This record gives sequence, C-alpha cells and structure tokens, in this order.
Amino acid sequence: MKKDMSDVSLIIATYEEEESLEFVLNELSNFIFNEIIIVDNNSKDNTLKIAKKYKTKILQQKGSGWGSAVIEGLNAASGKYLTYMDGDGSYNPVGIVEMYNLINDFDFICCSRYKNNNKSEDDTFIRALGNKLFTFITNQFLNLKISDALFFYPLFKKSDFEDLKPKSKNFGVCIEIPYLMSKKGLSYTDVLSLERKRYGGTTKVNAFKDGFTIGLEIIKMKFRN
Repeated sequence: MKKDMSDVSLIIATYEEEESLEFVLNELSNFIFNEIIIVDNNSKDNTLKIAKKYKTKILQQKGSGWGSAVIEGLNAASGKYLTYMDGDGSYNPVGIVEMYNLINDFDFICCSRYKNNNKSEDDTFIRALGNKLFTFITNQFLNLKISDALFFYPLFKKSDFEDLKPKSKNFGVCIEIPYLMSKKGLSYTDVLSLERKRYGGTTKVNAFKDGFTIGLEIIKMKFRN
C-alpha cells in the first residue's frame, strides 16, 4: 500500500539530471504526495522530457544558484507540509516517511547522514571532512543542535516557512532555513537517512568553492541576526 502523504509538497531542483531523474520519480511513485514540483535550471538534456512523463509541476528557475531554486519551489508549493530532495537519486524517499511520522511531535525535522556516527556513500574524504567542519561551525556560531548542517532534507509546515524570507541563493540555504526556524523558537530534531551514491550524472558541487561560499553565508547569518 502506498504511504499517503497527500498534504506534503515535494520540491526537486534539477539541472541536467536525465541519467537519474526517471529513477527518482519511479521511486516516488510508491508514495502519495500533494504535488511534486520540479524547479529546473534551464537543462539542455532530457530532464524536462522525463519530468513530463510523470505527474509533476514544472517551474523554470528564475533566479541563479541552487538556493534560489529551492526557495522558488518552496514558495510555489501548496501543501500543508514542505520537503525537498535532489534529483540525483542519492536521497532515500523513506526519509520523508520517517520525518512525517514525527511531524506532530516537532515543528520541523531534518534528515542527517551522520547521526549516530554514520557515513554517506556519496562522500569523498574532502566532502566528509568539510561537512563535519561546517556542522561544528554552524552549531557553535548559530546555536543549532543538528548533526548534519549541509544535507538539506527537511520537513516543515508551509505556514512556518512563509515569513522566514531566507536570503541565501546558494548552498547556504541548507543552514539558513533551519537557523531561521530555530530563531522563531520552533522545536526540531533530526533523523538518520543514509545518503546513497548518486544514481547517474556528475555532481555539481565544487567542494572548495562552495565551501568558501557557505563559510561566508554563516558569517552573514551570524551578524545579520
């Protein structure tokens, strides 16, 4: 029986994910969502052709940067609850079910690759080190208590998101949204969701360039608030 989460809107940001998107959408067909929103950054391959084969709502990204795509999708969603996944097949959709089962006990939930000292199958040594470092910095600088700051796989209420006004247009939004929610005094926890190796295609993450950008975003958040 399909898990009914018909009050959940799922956002997927894509950029040339033709090798993995069909796998992702096939997996998601085992669940019932309010809607699946694809926010595409002008893909030149068959990403949109694949998305149109499934029951998805397709948006062309207006701003630049991954964070902009995430925010545009969250703003456009109509569900009571909002969640996000990448389109590369590395996210396990069972994580949404586990978060959904806890949403009556907390205001928002975050999935974590590293909870209880677990590891990600998709990490290189540099990325794993960087993720641990930024999680430590995030918790120290922004007074959060999470075990994986850079894995944006959350579940929260649309009504709680509407007045956040996140400003990060890049990967800093992974941290900014939980930070702004915690500043509102909302309760939260994280649950383990092991990240798989991406199903296909190549990563768009540049560990050093994006790491530097995220560091600047953390500093901005600290002094902005």
